[in-house]
Amino acid sequence: MTSSISLKQWEALTAPERQAVLSLSVTDEQIEFAGSVERSVERCNAEPDGQVAGLAIFECDAIVGFMLLKRATVEQAWANPSDALVTAMRIDLAHQGKGFGTAALRAVPGWIAQHWPDSRRLALSVDEENAAARRAYEKAGFIDSGVREMGRIGWVRYLAMPLEQLADAAAA
Repeated sequence: MTSSISLKQWEALTAPERQAVLSLSVTDEQIEFAGSVERSVERCNAEPDGQVAGLAIFECDAIVGFMLLKRATVEQAWANPSDALVTAMRIDLAHQGKGFGTAALRAVPGWIAQHWPDSRRLALSVDEENAAARRAYEKAGFIDSGVREMGRIGWVRYLAMPLEQLADAAAA
């Protein structure tokens, strides 16, 4: 079911696709952990310099979610400068629990190899209480660093996945 997952950058979406992204239904808990979809879209529109990418998650022709990637900066002490970061990911309520989040995360390294080939790692922080997200990240191949710190709403864990092989293949 999840083999037909694809990612499409916010700027390349049609007007109806953009409306579908903005109409995603997410829980208050998702908004607490990752912010609103609207906030992610605002971030895409505010930073057209290639440092932020909003990706619609498609299952066949239907938009089932949206994620925000950004290039690491020195502001994130936990991230390496060559990291690409998953800073927000949401799957529509009607599509949760079907493996779409995990499949989308597995598709991200290919997108990064094509668009940000200098990235060497895909990294993220996740609230420890967000068990569903942590499971999806680990299923997708992320490895918990073992570091645990107090964040804005509780304990945070840091996970990452190496991208060297993909980046080297894209550069060849």
